[in-house]
Amino acid sequence: MAEVVFLSNTNIQIATGSPTAGGVKVNKLFSAPLPEGAVLNGVVMDKDMLTQTIKDVWQQNKIPKSEVTLILNSPQLRANRTEAPLLSDKKTTEFIRRETADSEYGRFQKPVTGWYLIGKNSKNKTQQIIYETAEKEFVSGYVDIFDKAGLKLKSIHNGVQIATEFLTKQAAGKTVIYMILDGNSLVTIFFAEGKYYYDSTSRVFSQPGTPEFAKEIYSSISSIRQFMSAQRIEAAVKDVLFAGLTQPQVSSLSNDILNIDSQIDVSLVAPPPGSSIADGAAAFPFYIYPIAGLRKIDEKLSILKASKMGSAKDSEKGGLIKLIIPFAGIFVLLGIVYGATIAIKASKKAELKEIEDYIHSPSVIAQAAEYDAMFENMGEIGRIQGGADLLSQDIESYPYPDSTVNAQIIAAAIPHDVEVEFRTYSASSGVFSIMAMSPDVDDINYFIADLMALDIFESVDYTGYSITSDGVTWQINVVCTLAGRDIPVEETTSSEVEEEVN
Repeated sequence: MAEVVFLSNTNIQIATGSPTAGGVKVNKLFSAPLPEGAVLNGVVMDKDMLTQTIKDVWQQNKIPKSEVTLILNSPQLRANRTEAPLLSDKKTTEFIRRETADSEYGRFQKPVTGWYLIGKNSKNKTQQIIYETAEKEFVSGYVDIFDKAGLKLKSIHNGVQIATEFLTKQAAGKTVIYMILDGNSLVTIFFAEGKYYYDSTSRVFSQPGTPEFAKEIYSSISSIRQFMSAQRIEAAVKDVLFAGLTQPQVSSLSNDILNIDSQIDVSLVAPPPGSSIADGAAAFPFYIYPIAGLRKIDEKLSILKASKMGSAKDSEKGGLIKLIIPFAGIFVLLGIVYGATIAIKASKKAELKEIEDYIHSPSVIAQAAEYDAMFENMGEIGRIQGGADLLSQDIESYPYPDSTVNAQIIAAAIPHDVEVEFRTYSASSGVFSIMAMSPDVDDINYFIADLMALDIFESVDYTGYSITSDGVTWQINVVCTLAGRDIPVEETTSSEVEEEVN
């Protein structure tokens, strides 16, 4: 039996069960609230609090302590699909490293990448894979948390791609949109005639059950229609399968959408064929990520193993240096001994006695002890200063909107005759929203593409198009997340170094 844990911003969800030939068998489902501020977008904000919560959930529900798979949706755990030549696992790993050297790896200081197989095409001699990349410290941090909670991590996976593969069988031959609501985060997955095309994550600002919520959902549907038009996909999209809402909430949403567009059918998502849930199918829409994690994954290189391999290489380098240092020290010592012997032989006995007296002088010993104490004190001061410098860098790198950000957005809008209205900004998340308006919808597309190319943004999400009541102007809500600011590196001149030495 396997245990899969999904961490959102507000909840911890656990599914226990096993994979089957056609899907999964779910024995038990557990859910518990996470303390506020413990996890934010998959990033641990309070390590001790999260550790204690995991430990308490396991003890209270008497869950077996076996190997655990962790599912996260986080920008710190990036997942990408790619097609690679049909190679051995080792050569495929090398292929992925080359492919990510200038893209994903550039986003991390010490990246680690794992991958798993999702399909093969023997005729074309290709294979379809999903590779996942994260910061080494990000991975080791979760390993440490689960170790302290008395559990062992088996693997870590991106939730959106795990869910996408789990739903692929159900979507076979269909043109369908899956929507998964987790708090205020909406994941949209699009299949056309059974083929996966697209997924996105956006924020929802309205409450389920309200007309405003239905408008936001319809905007997401409209954006997919725009994508289909751009990609020349001829299939018509009608079916929307929703997860994360109750049946009454989905029924209310369906009625609201029908009032906007009678061609769209919104219904509650059901478990894919071949899957069984002991607690009943009604629980599936709320546990889609941990249940999908029970599926058999053809994992060739887990991200945990990749992290350990990197540590082993570092250890080998360190071991080689440690092996060389003693021999180098011996040669240096032999040279010193030889030189000292020649000097001693050439010295007079009186000079030798004078040197020995000086070495054993109480004043010299006292000065050496004072020097050692001062050196240790300076090291402690250096560590404190280093921590202060890191804190200063974190503060200085925090993004904030100012006139230069507004100017760059307006500059991107002007060439396409797009009007921009600045709306809201959240200092805690670095996210602000704007409204883009233009009589020509293509101009808005070009404008959003230029926004995505700007270095000042970590990400740019948009909720779809709507047209004003007069039928003249198109408009779209655009949500921009600011990237961290670059900290200028101060160069120290030689004169400054001499002053510090003096």
